[in-house]
Amino acid sequence: MAAEAGATVVDPTVEDRIMVEEENGLVGYWKLSGDGRDYSGTGNHGKNHDVDLDTGEFNGRTSYLQVEDSESLRFGTGDFAICAAVYTEGEMDSVIGNVLSKYDPGRRKGFTLGIKASSGGYNSQGNDKHVYFGIDDGKTGDWVDCSRPSANSNYAGPLTVFDGKLYVATTDAEKLEDWCHVYRYGGDGRWEDCGRVGNRRTPGVGPMIVHDGDLYAATWSYEFGEGRERKIDTWDYCSVYRYAGGREWEACGQPGKSRRLISMASYRGKLYIISDGATIDPDARCYVYQGGKEWSACGEFEDLPACLAVHHGKLYMATSEAGRGGGEVYVYDGETWEPLGNPFGYSLEWNPAIGANERLCIQIHAMQVYGGELYVGCWPNGNVAVRRCGKWEDCGVTADRRERIEINSLTVYNGKLYAGTLPRAGVWRYEGGNEWTLMTRLLDDTPGVDELKKWARLTSLTVYDGRLFASVGSCTSCISDAPCDVRGKVFSFEAGKNVSYDRDLGSGWQHIAVVKDGGRLKLYINGELSVSSPPFVCEDYDVSNDEPLEIGCGPIDYFSGRIREVRIYRRPIDDGQIREIYQGVRDRLT
Repeated sequence: MAAEAGATVVDPTVEDRIMVEEENGLVGYWKLSGDGRDYSGTGNHGKNHDVDLDTGEFNGRTSYLQVEDSESLRFGTGDFAICAAVYTEGEMDSVIGNVLSKYDPGRRKGFTLGIKASSGGYNSQGNDKHVYFGIDDGKTGDWVDCSRPSANSNYAGPLTVFDGKLYVATTDAEKLEDWCHVYRYGGDGRWEDCGRVGNRRTPGVGPMIVHDGDLYAATWSYEFGEGRERKIDTWDYCSVYRYAGGREWEACGQPGKSRRLISMASYRGKLYIISDGATIDPDARCYVYQGGKEWSACGEFEDLPACLAVHHGKLYMATSEAGRGGGEVYVYDGETWEPLGNPFGYSLEWNPAIGANERLCIQIHAMQVYGGELYVGCWPNGNVAVRRCGKWEDCGVTADRRERIEINSLTVYNGKLYAGTLPRAGVWRYEGGNEWTLMTRLLDDTPGVDELKKWARLTSLTVYDGRLFASVGSCTSCISDAPCDVRGKVFSFEAGKNVSYDRDLGSGWQHIAVVKDGGRLKLYINGELSVSSPPFVCEDYDVSNDEPLEIGCGPIDYFSGRIREVRIYRRPIDDGQIREIYQGVRDRLT
């Protein structure tokens, strides 16, 4: 490629490149300080797409550096290492995105390195920043039963990662004292009770996210059970709480008068929550936290709010059926809400599952950013749509039309988008276009299971300890409607091989290094080893592909922030070398 303005580096000879590669294994070094050139000597120069090369600023929308595929970047089953300095703001209005990737999504082959917040079903993102690195060669592991958080609940709900641990919320139980608990995973099927959230008559805990370094949880009455008389009008309105450690929760006030607080999001430094109150006297509003126990309304809707998402500077909200019929999406810029319509319109189509005409989308319970675009999952036909170039496009259906399907959760894991569904707790992987692959049904795969109390939700998906975790709940969330079998449990599996930094990376300049060394992946934060994967067979993972290396974009999103000092080695580098690189980068950037 042609030299960029002001560049003084000349391309080395082939002999020089071979000598450099043999001596230190460095096959890519992009300073991103004035140009996008490769200073390793191997000639892997980058083509700039909207990156401010003077500052290393990536705009989170269109910015990335594209490096064409070359033999030096094809690692096969061998070892390699990646280092990068990243800068992020404390107040977020988008998914952070990928630091880099060289990944073929069709073959699930290559590697990805990204940063995003933990999130699960009914949650948008918090403003914590977790690091994820994975390799793959089309490999999928087995599902592991991680046991039941609560012996008394058939509803394991939203999953959230906080301060290095996985948390799950539960809903309903026979006894009042067993309502509304949160549990922390201790590994090997062990769960620790983190206490009852509040002391009010609210059956469960719904959305949980991390905001400004604290874990927040909101109570809800997520149920329409038929198993016993439930006098919902005698229940209390729901509130928000902050985790105080141990089994203690601190009250943060009551947003409005609602029996169901259903989703939270951290947007531009503020905590938002929506209520739908679907069980009684609807309170269809969005609230913003003012501190202490104060909340203020910042939006009121004709339909019932169901979920939130943050994407490219805006806060998105989707609705459930009511008013005009639900399935609407709205977008908020911090001042006003604007409607984006129903992803599949309002016309009726024949649904063989019920033998009648029905709209394709009357409820939206999940939204997720994938590949820089916003995806939404619908009820009752299991459709997924993507917002693209100002319009909605159909991305296919997660099942055939013989049953009604609801998508309860969406998340990105090791380069692919996954969906969790009702009625039989299904997990699906998106293959692109209109194609989906069924990974598992955790409840019952027998055709014709259509009785409401036999249904189960795949309530939440999130990434923890390099694995994809899934929680399962009864359809109605009422303990007397279904047994504590698969319902109420948590499961996990691994696609490819992964490591994740499950604490908040923090804002400002941070240094990330990942190493594939023999049969292990290692992740370093600011010069220190933070996590190492279990051993695996190297020969099972050939990561070579003919895709370009992309700095600042990938399967999660375009990167929002700054990236500098990117290095790639065709060999492992040890702890001392990583500390030396980190210290040099730190001295130059701070």
